[in-house]
Amino acid sequence: MFYLDDKEFGKVFITVRRNMRNITMRWKGGSLFMNVPPGTSSSHIEKVLNEMRPKLRKNQTRDELAYHIGQVIDCYGFKIVIGEQAKFRDKIIFSKSENVVTASVPQGIDLTTLSSKEWISKALKMVAHNEAARLLPLAQKVTERLGVAPERFEIGRGLRKLGHCTPKRVIQLSGNLVFLPQDLIEYIICHELAHLTHMNHSPQFHALVNHYVNGQEKALEKKLKAFHWPVIR
Repeated sequence: MFYLDDKEFGKVFITVRRNMRNITMRWKGGSLFMNVPPGTSSSHIEKVLNEMRPKLRKNQTRDELAYHIGQVIDCYGFKIVIGEQAKFRDKIIFSKSENVVTASVPQGIDLTTLSSKEWISKALKMVAHNEAARLLPLAQKVTERLGVAPERFEIGRGLRKLGHCTPKRVIQLSGNLVFLPQDLIEYIICHELAHLTHMNHSPQFHALVNHYVNGQEKALEKKLKAFHWPVIR
């Protein structure tokens, strides 16, 4: 085994396998492992790595994501608890008590597999969408503070796209914003409200966003990029 230093993924561990015809890759414990056929050049390894980079980046997030029984996920105005149940082997059962939503997975399920992570992640995003109306009073409060107002707010399901301002001045907020802390939620709202004045990402637009968030645009954007989502993006 040898390794390749990659600027994005760090050390990529490479093993030559005699019986292999194609390059395979997988994440394990936060590190990328590659199996390659004999005689594979370093330049070809780098070429394949760059071609697969978008997919590897997505799977890296999935590898780092971890769920466990009893886990508490803090959301805006409520909590999600991962429980377990022995009644159904192929269902996640939901229950709600005040500001706690419990998502009970089948007893004995292996929570480390990709299929389980995808299943639970999908369930958590559904809970987020169902609870997303909690965002609307906060959005209204921000508009009153800034003295600007859209035609209306709507709740959407985007995760990559957390907010959107339409030409008709309708602002769509992703229900998945509930996973963020309040300062980042308000930052997204301010970003979309600034589009009511500038329907672009010009210097003037960013100056207005920065004004709306009291000079903290760059710091909040950095915090958002570093945020560890409890669901697969």
